[in-house]
This record gives sequence, structure tokens and C-alpha cells, in this order.
Amino acid sequence: MFSATDVANFLACHHLLALDRAEARGEIKKPLFYDPGIELLRELGPRHERAYLHHLSDSQGIEIVRVSNSIPLVEAVACTLDALRCGVSVIYQATFQNGLWHGRSDFLIRVEKPSALGSHSYEVVETKLARSTKAEALIQLCFYSDLLSQIQNVQPDWMHVVLGGTNPERYAVEQYIAYFRRIKCDFDAACQNTVSTYPEPTEHCGICSWDPACDKRRHTDDHLSLVAGITRNQRKVLVSQDVSTVTRLAQLELSEKSKIDGIGNPALQRIRQQAHLQVKGKEQGHLIYELLEITEPDTGLAALPAPSPGDVFLDLEGEPYAFETGLEYLFGVLTLPEGAAAEPSYESLWSFDRAEEKGTFEKFITKIMERWNRHPDMHIYHYAPYEPTAIKRLAGQHAICMDEIDQLLRAGIFVDLYRIVRQGVRASVESYSIKKMEPLYGFKWVASARDSVVALQTFSATLALGCAHDARVKTELLVAIEAYNRDDCLSAWRLRGWLEDLRLELEAKIANTLPRPAKKQSEPSEKLSAQTEQVRAVMARLLAGVPAEETEWTSEHRALWLLAQMLEYRRREDKSAWWEYFRQCELSDDELFEDRNA
Repeated sequence: MFSATDVANFLACHHLLALDRAEARGEIKKPLFYDPGIELLRELGPRHERAYLHHLSDSQGIEIVRVSNSIPLVEAVACTLDALRCGVSVIYQATFQNGLWHGRSDFLIRVEKPSALGSHSYEVVETKLARSTKAEALIQLCFYSDLLSQIQNVQPDWMHVVLGGTNPERYAVEQYIAYFRRIKCDFDAACQNTVSTYPEPTEHCGICSWDPACDKRRHTDDHLSLVAGITRNQRKVLVSQDVSTVTRLAQLELSEKSKIDGIGNPALQRIRQQAHLQVKGKEQGHLIYELLEITEPDTGLAALPAPSPGDVFLDLEGEPYAFETGLEYLFGVLTLPEGAAAEPSYESLWSFDRAEEKGTFEKFITKIMERWNRHPDMHIYHYAPYEPTAIKRLAGQHAICMDEIDQLLRAGIFVDLYRIVRQGVRASVESYSIKKMEPLYGFKWVASARDSVVALQTFSATLALGCAHDARVKTELLVAIEAYNRDDCLSAWRLRGWLEDLRLELEAKIANTLPRPAKKQSEPSEKLSAQTEQVRAVMARLLAGVPAEETEWTSEHRALWLLAQMLEYRRREDKSAWWEYFRQCELSDDELFEDRNA
């Protein structure tokens, strides 16, 4: 018996089907695997489904037939058929079976389109706790729509998915069903096929019970996927050239004119050097590194600004499933001592709902602007682009602090230590995540990483369920999360110190002084400033009588707010594109080749 999940899993990883079938035959045993975050998502999904059920029954007053999941499959299928023929408005947990295919759809909704059932037919509705509809969800919708078509002898026009809230998004079945049938045919062929598959790493690995076994096999095989920064396409090309292991890649003889069709020469040189260093580090029994030559201005270690007493180290914690649009619930801010204190100080800024997020964000930006005024040479350090991306998103979502964010971006205040590491250092690590890099600069966590991750995942669940204000939740979780976040900030600070040491090492190596990034202009043009002042003056007049708390707004308040926001709508919409453009301008040629948006 196969379900929609089996087909979706096959789409995510072909090797997963082979493993599941081998387990069913008793040839292998699935390893024990427990991830509290995944368990929480498994709990949240049904809660989201039930919330939509209550919305239909209580808020909309719709007649709903519920098919019990505690009765045998044959009886559940018969109940579903009876409800379909009766033409009820909604069927919950509709159950299908056709040969080896079976499944339960969250909801079927009646539409007035003639079918074999009579003057009516049905369309599929699935609930997904996500911010966007993924391929797996569309496969599942197609799976049920296809089974439904065989019962009512007419293909549904639409299929629907309910994400974080209660408003369904709809997709035309005709646009996706052919692709689904192709995947289903591939699935059938794989079930009949005896050709072996390999556990190539995919996004699905992070939630798969088989991941520990697959990871062990990749290490045993010295698989190319262990090379940090290598892409799947590059691995395919190398395997076609009889280069199938990290060691073999490390031993590859290359010259400046060496060429392998399908991989650019700079990328080939980079991944070969990465493999060579990883093999060398493995032989020596500890992590090693080498400094990279500066080939472009303001890249690598030359992109590291001079340290300032005003420097800030930032780390955000967010939950993408909370309150439909997500929530950045913790701003962790590490600042350096302005007096004689030896250790930096840490501050946590919390938010438990959208209104608090707006206030926290505004408070953070105000603090940063005040600090920048006192320390014109300060910078905000972070690891990877999540923090500035989230800050831009918050400015757009809440329509606040747009000009301040513009100033910070124009002045180059945000410094991505991940970019500096990737451009300036090559290390014998399998990944350039900050956790993998920490042994190189001797950072040891105070908090228990495992306990902290569990706390993060548990708190994310309470946000998604809307119970983050519960006193017990706060006392049990917030301390652990703060400790985890503080360690992340401290790690970034220690990493910056290590990179400063590497600058001195590189300067000694090249017998020359490395330049620092030039100071950038932060102020807008006079024309833009004058226009902004005019617009803000009108906005202030429109919003003068609108309460700060949105819950207190009348329809007139909402209309005034909307009118005020329309004054800067075009400029705000344009900003996101320009922000992305200028981000890409800062990337090296190699990074541009690897950047999907570029």
C-alpha cells in the first residue's frame, strides 16, 4: 500500500524508497531517531488542521461529515463514498483506496460542478503549517485530486491549501496534474526496478529517520558531498570523470589551464583545494586552515573593518510559522565595554506577538542609531545574511525605520563574518557553519547546545500555538534560549578577534599592510531628503488621531493608516529590489556564480 507521503518522499529522495522497501522486507532496521523539533511539528500540523475544522464548523456554520480514523480502511472508504453521493458541504478526513494507493485527505469541499455524483462534485483542501506551498504539498494535493477524479468521473478545477491562517490558496489542477502523473510513473518504475540508489544529501535529510545511516555511509565511502561548498552538479561532472571520492579530488592534478566541461576553472580549483585541505586535516587529526590571497578590493580579510568600541554583535531567533507571517521573537545584542570592563555585555530584546515585534524592532533601531551617533566608526557583525535580511523584512512589514535602515545599509554598517571567512580563509571543515568553525578559534559553549536547541524548538511551538505568554513557558524556556543566543553572539565576537589575528598573519606573510574598507556615504541625496520630509509631514497629520494599538482601531482609523502608507508605497516596494541589487554588488565573481538570485 502506498500513500501521498510515499510519492512526496520519493520526489524529495529516491534512495528513501529503497530504504523503506528494504526495511519492509526485513533486510535492514531503521535507526532510532528523535528530534524534538520534528516531533513538535508533527503535533502542530494536526492542531492547525483542527483549527481550520473549527473555523469551518463554528465560524462559518458549515455542515461537516467526519470520517473516523479509528475504523477499518474499508469502512472509512464506504463512509466517504456515502458522504460524496449525499452531497454534504464538507467531508473531513475523506478516505480513498484504489488498488495499492490509499490515503486520507484533510478536507473535501462541495462545488456546483456536475459529475457522476449528480449536480455537484468536490475539490481537495489540505492544511499545511508553512509560509509557502512547497512541491511536496502540491504532489499531495494532486494525489487526492487524482483519486477523487476516479470516483466522480470529472477532474476538479481547483485544489486548495490552507497555510498558517484560515484563508485557502488555490491552484489549478490542470497546471500540475501532468507533472504529478510523471512522478507517479517514475515511482511505479522505481518500485519495479532493482537498480541500486545512493544516499545523496538532500533537504529532506534534516527530517529523515534514515539520516544517521546515510551519513555514516557517505563518510565510509569518502563521498564527494563531504567537500564543503561543492554542488550536486559539480559532483555529477566529477563522477563522470572518474573522480568519485574526496581523496581522489584532492589528488587531482590541475594547472591554470586545466579544464573539465561543466565546471568553471576557478570553481574547480576552489573545490580541489578544499578537498586537499580536508584530507590533510584528517591525516593530521585536527582542523587546519590556510589564508587566501586578496584578489579583489574589500573582499576576504581586507573587508574586515577596524575594531571600534561601538561595535555590536547581533543574532536573531525567529519562528517562521507564528502568526501567519512569522515572528522574530529575540534580538540578541552583544556590545563591547565602553569603560574598563573586560567582558562585553549582552542584552535580549523579546517579542511574543506582532505588536511587540514592531516595538522591539523600533527600540533596537533607535538604540543602534544612538550608538552610531556616539561611535561613527561602529559596525554590526553577524554570521550569514539572515540578520540584515530579517531587518529589511521587518522594516517593510511594519512600515517603520525605513530611512534608518537605508542609512545603515548605505554606510556598510552590517558586516557578514561568513562572507569574510569564505573569501579569506580555507579550513578543513565539511561545512562553513559557525558551529563547525568554532574549534579553530577555541570557542566553547557555556550553554548545552542540545538543551538549548530543544528549548528553541519548544518555544517555537508555543508561538505557533499562540501560548507564548504562558508564565510556565517563560520561566522554563527563556533562560535556556537566552543562554544559547548569548553564546552565538559571543562566538561571533571571538570569531572577529580570530579574523583580526589572521589579518596580522597575512600581513606578515605578504610583507605589506592590508587595507581596510573605505568609509561609505550614508546620507541620501538632498532631493530625496526634501521629498521624504514632505511625505512624512503629511503622514504625521493623517496618523495624528490613530491609536498606537491596532486593536483599538475603528474602520476610519484603518482607512487613515492605509492612506498614509500609500504615500510611500512605491518607494517601499522599490527598496526591496534595490537592497537586493546592492547586496549582489558586494559579492565576488565566484559568489555571483553560486548565488541563485544573481
